[in-house]
This record gives sequence, C-alpha cells and structure tokens, in this order.
Amino acid sequence: MSAIHTAIASPEVLGFHLLRHAAEHGDARAFTFLKDGDSEDAHLTWGVLAGRAVRVAEELAALGLSGQRAVLFHPPGLEFVVAFCGCLLAGVVAVPLHPPVTRRLQERAQAVIDDCRSAAVLTTAAGMAGIEPLVRSRSLTLVATDALRGAGTARQVQVAPERPAFLQYTSGSTGSPKGVVITQGNLIENSRLIGRAFGTRPGEVGVNWLPLLHDMGLIGSVVHVIHQRLHCVHLSPQSMIRKPRRWLEAVSHYRAVISGGPDFAWRLLADRLTPADLAGLDLSSWRVAYSGAEPVRATTLDRVSALLAPAGFRGESFLPCYGLAEATLFVSGGGELRLEAPAAGEAEAVHYVGCGAPLPAGSVAIVDPDTLAERPAGTVGEVWVTGAHVAAGYWGREQASEATFRACRPGDERSWLRTGDLGFLKEGQLFISGRIKDLLIVNGRKHHPEDVETTVQGHVEECAGGAAAAFQAEVDGRARLIVAVEMADRPTDAAELAGLKDRINAAVWCFHEILVDEVVAVRPGRLPRTTSGKVRRGEVRVQWMAGELGSRAEGQQ
Repeated sequence: MSAIHTAIASPEVLGFHLLRHAAEHGDARAFTFLKDGDSEDAHLTWGVLAGRAVRVAEELAALGLSGQRAVLFHPPGLEFVVAFCGCLLAGVVAVPLHPPVTRRLQERAQAVIDDCRSAAVLTTAAGMAGIEPLVRSRSLTLVATDALRGAGTARQVQVAPERPAFLQYTSGSTGSPKGVVITQGNLIENSRLIGRAFGTRPGEVGVNWLPLLHDMGLIGSVVHVIHQRLHCVHLSPQSMIRKPRRWLEAVSHYRAVISGGPDFAWRLLADRLTPADLAGLDLSSWRVAYSGAEPVRATTLDRVSALLAPAGFRGESFLPCYGLAEATLFVSGGGELRLEAPAAGEAEAVHYVGCGAPLPAGSVAIVDPDTLAERPAGTVGEVWVTGAHVAAGYWGREQASEATFRACRPGDERSWLRTGDLGFLKEGQLFISGRIKDLLIVNGRKHHPEDVETTVQGHVEECAGGAAAAFQAEVDGRARLIVAVEMADRPTDAAELAGLKDRINAAVWCFHEILVDEVVAVRPGRLPRTTSGKVRRGEVRVQWMAGELGSRAEGQQ
C-alpha cells in the first residue's frame, strides 16, 4: 500500500471513499462514457479508477505540487474524473476549466490562471499542443494524465477535511473571475444532503450529460457518485443537445434511477421530441428527475410529464431543487409544491414551483436585504444559507468573502451566505422568485449583463458610444434575453432592425456563446439611469414589459 493510501484515513475526505470502494468493490463499474452519446467508449471500475488516480497523485506529489493549484483542461470523457481524483488524493487544489479552444475561452483561462496563481496544468496528451501558447509565458508544469504509466514515487500527503479540494470559478465578469473555495469537508457534507433529498442507495445508476467543469455536473455526477458508490453513465453535452433522445436512450438502456438538468434541457425534450420518438424506450426506472440551476417552470414539468408518460415516466419523479456554487451545490430539494401569486401589472397570476425543503432544517433564512431582519413566512426577501456545506469563500478575495459568506443577523452568532436570490418559505418549502443581482441565466449558465452590454458596445459599430441594457423577461413560460441599445441612427424598417439583431448576435455568440432573443433600439438618453449615470436595468425591463420602449427586432434562439 502506497504512502498516499495510508494518508487518506478520514471518512470526511472523498479520497477515503474512493479507496474503500476500490478495496471492497474493485470490479464494479463506477463510470461509463458513451461515445457520441450512443455507444460505450470507455468505462472505469472502482479498482481501475483508484489505481489510475493514485498514479496521478504520486506524480503530482513528486513534482512538489501538493497544496498548489492545478488547472484541469480535459475534453468530455473519463480522463477528467481520473485527474480530478488524483488531485484530491495528492492534496492538489483542482481548478476545472473548459479547454481554451476559442478566443473567449482563452481569455477566461488566462484570467483564471493568473487569479489562482496556478502552478500546473493537467490535460491529455492530445491536448498538450493546444495549451502550449497559453502557458508559454507562465512558469507552469504540464502533466498529461493519460500518459502516466508505471509505479511512480509515493510521497506522504496529509489531506484534511478543512483543506481546499478545488476552486469552482463562477461565471463572473471575464476580467474579474471569482473562484469559490470548496473544501474536502464541503464535498462530503453536500453529498450527504443530496443523498438525503434524492434517497440514493449504493449501486444505483445515474445518467449525466451536464459538463463536469461546473458545479451541477461535477458535484452531482462525480463527487456524489464516489461518496455514495453509484454507477454514472456520462455523455457529452454536445451529443445530448444535438440529439436529445440520447439522454432518454441512456436512461432506458442502463435502467437509470437518477438524472436531470436545468429547465432548458427539459424544455428541449418537449420542443424537439414527438410521441413517435419514444418508441422502444422504457423510462419506468427513473425515480429522481431533478430540475435546477434555472427557475423551475410548472409549464415545462407538465409538458415533459405528458410527453414521457407513455414510456413509463412518472410525473411525481420530478424533484425541483435549488443551489449555487457558493454552497458547493445543493441547498434544497424535494417533492413538488406549486403556488399561484398575483403579479403586479400582469393579467395572469405567476406560478411558483417549490424547490423542496432546505437541508439541513433551519439552514435557510429569508432576510430583508436592507434591514437584515428575518422576513415572515410567505413573504419575499433575500435567501440566506448557513451550514457545513457552505463554501469557505472566494479565493484571494477577503473583502468579497466577508461580505458574501460571513453575513450576520441580529442575535445570531452564525455566519450566513448571502445568495443574492429572492425567495420565500411556504409550507416548509423554498420558493425562488427572482434575483437581487442583475445576473442573466441562459441554458443553465450565469452571465453578467455588463459583459454582454460591453460586447455589444465594443463590437457592433453602430452601437458604439451609446448605452445598452441586457435583461431577461418571462414570456409564455420562457425566459427571453433582450438587449436595449441607444442609437442616434436607429433602424427605420423591419429589415434594418433584423440586420442589427444579426450583427449583435454574431458578436454576443462569439464572446459568450449565447443568443439574444430580441433587440430594442431607442434614441440616445432614452434608457432610465440612476443619479450617478448607471442604466437602471430593472426599470428598462418594466418599460419593455409595458411596451413603452422603441422598435423591436424579435426572433427565437
């Protein structure tokens, strides 16, 4: 047994569970990857995964990287799982990032590498050439994890629950990335909470298509799998989005119990599939169909339930949940509860879907964001979270960490995480009603509106110099992304407005990989501003919903 094995002695560290599964269930499958979403490309048993992870850990320890940060650049597949586990065993702080295959991703990677002061980059042998230009000017150690062979030289590494396990970089402004510090203990506690909400049992099968570089895919379908000894079948996000039926085929073929994703993914099934597409599928094993990361919409749940019912899917399997990277992932989840509330200025009521009971009990408070007083049940306020699953803070940003992670309430000695989300508690469940922050959520990913606005102003010639406002509004049960721009020479007809929208979308897609649903062109000075001159996005949204802004260029994503 290597020294790394003997150093992992605490069940509060994820590596303990990995090595235990390898010793007790070495031949059982842990992870499977489907090539192009259809056929098996590779799989890892617990024994093989642990052996390869230990080899990576030994290499990292021998290079003196324990305690340092290492960026992980891996394409979809199981090599990322090996590299991530190797970092956990070696006490190396993993920093998962998308391979820098576009200019936007290169810029983000450079900002993150500099922010976390990374000492190494882990990738595949095939990916080495693609990242050399990025790291050439930085003193970084490069390791191709799939090229490691042999026994290596073991080193003694102490991995404690309070030590950072990885940095989860949020989708903050490209020029100012923020890394959430997730500790080894955070991983274990959050996985316990997910297990309680999902009722997971060892040996059960899950299907995942979410990227492993973000909290929902990484915590839910790697960390939780290791902690609970599950078997997870993975396919790439691209393969699922190109052919959504692949998701259902994997659930049916492997008799999966757990699988899910953001509202946009469920909506994709309802929009792209017909009853004929369900022929031959058996979805009766699907016990936990979680929906999170985006607002959970009752219309989506109803459409999907009706579509999949002939294949054995049960609507009661839906498990709405709420979470965020700053709480590792999971905050609340459970049985669906719906409420209706009147909406100011709108003819129809707003339908809220409950995101389950907070876990552990008492870990969520609804607080007045100005007075910091707790709000009565059923009234809206800022969602605050406390508990061992809340992350340690932002990497290298003490002031921001103090304000966000260590908020205090009168008469309460506990530290609270301020989520920036608005919600209320009703009948024991948490309901999310909006956001204090002007964040945009598109296809489950968060984007700062100022980044989109800067792109429009800087890369669309006729928008240069004018103010812009990017915001979202709910239309027909779907969140639409709208950009309002001030222009001296505004389009005069529908064709010109459509052309402007095309140019804006070309720029926004290049830098952010999202599309704008609607462009509104207004005269200079038309957008409402604060006394300091900042555009008031909330007021722009109100005016848009009332039809009080200018010419529109509409279109679906």
